[in-house]
Amino acid sequence: MRAPCRTPAGGLAVRGRVLPMLLMPLLCTPLSAAPAAADFTPATALQAMFEAEGKSPYPSPYTGTLTFSALQSKYDSGHGHGYRNELKVMSRHRLGVAATDERFSAIVTATLPAGAKTIVAQYHAEGLDTLLKVYVQDTADSKAIDGKAGNGLFDVLARIKGPDAKETMTALGTVRSGESFGLDISFSGGEAKVAVSTAQHGAMQTAPTRIKSTGENIYFKLGDYLQALDPATLTHTTSREKWDQYYQQSRIGSSQVQFSHTIFQRSRSQP
Repeated sequence: MRAPCRTPAGGLAVRGRVLPMLLMPLLCTPLSAAPAAADFTPATALQAMFEAEGKSPYPSPYTGTLTFSALQSKYDSGHGHGYRNELKVMSRHRLGVAATDERFSAIVTATLPAGAKTIVAQYHAEGLDTLLKVYVQDTADSKAIDGKAGNGLFDVLARIKGPDAKETMTALGTVRSGESFGLDISFSGGEAKVAVSTAQHGAMQTAPTRIKSTGENIYFKLGDYLQALDPATLTHTTSREKWDQYYQQSRIGSSQVQFSHTIFQRSRSQP
């Protein structure tokens, strides 16, 4: 079992700031496969499970914090809609929807310019289908809590594809650039759920959503997948040149997503 949380009076210090007590439910839930003496998964365990797209996010020494930057890595998967810097579960560890039983939790700090939009976590099928996405975005979205573009207030939201193959969007809070939030994602028994805790909106979560199995294996990813569009048409594009134009025109010159207290665990019955 995970060691009990010891919380300083007023909250938990992260990156020199004190997070409010409302973040603690996501950080202090007992997790059976978590390390006994630390509140993060060791680097050796993560490196055995995940491979990097772009620069390595591991600092030295590693104490549970991973740092990603899409614009520093400029990794192009060949079929994406922007640069990325991510960790993804290796092919040999991927399982089908019904067999997947795992959980991810971390404190997430996205440092982004106004108008940026990034995916910080997702579940992906081995084809091009995406089953779950967690966004941090300062773009227009009528279903988000703020939903205004370029005002420096970032919506945190999840999109999950249900059994009818339609995406359901859930607004989960708002943060400013550099402000931390708690993130917890579970995928078990064919169901996915996302929980977020922010200083402004407290703890919020999606409904447990049944994921339709197509027979493909699925895998988890985390990091900084910085979204870009064709600046002329404002539609998705796989062109690196148009991504660069979009970032320049939108004044998106930097990006960083940091995960601290990072925990990834699978049930003991999984490989």
